[in-house]
Amino acid sequence: MVSVAAEKTELRIKCRSRRGMSADLEVLDISIGGAMVEARGWTGTPGDRVLVTLPGLSAQPAELVWNEDGRAGIAFEQPLHETVFDKFAAQLVG
Repeated sequence: MVSVAAEKTELRIKCRSRRGMSADLEVLDISIGGAMVEARGWTGTPGDRVLVTLPGLSAQPAELVWNEDGRAGIAFEQPLHETVFDKFAAQLVG
């Protein structure tokens, strides 16, 4: 019997600030209302308004809530639809 373990796939989010800075960040955790991302080298400041794009979705407004120790929290202005969230959450669990 051969066992095949599901492999965790990397989920990335594109983030663009009003100042024109953009970053392609790895999503570490996601919820219906936001995401925690790997943010080493990203200079976003809490309170910054950003546009975020998840794979297969159009850009949506969000806010950088916190940025410390190489990680950042982003709150989506509009919550993700439950089925969309389930798809992304399954990618992280893999």
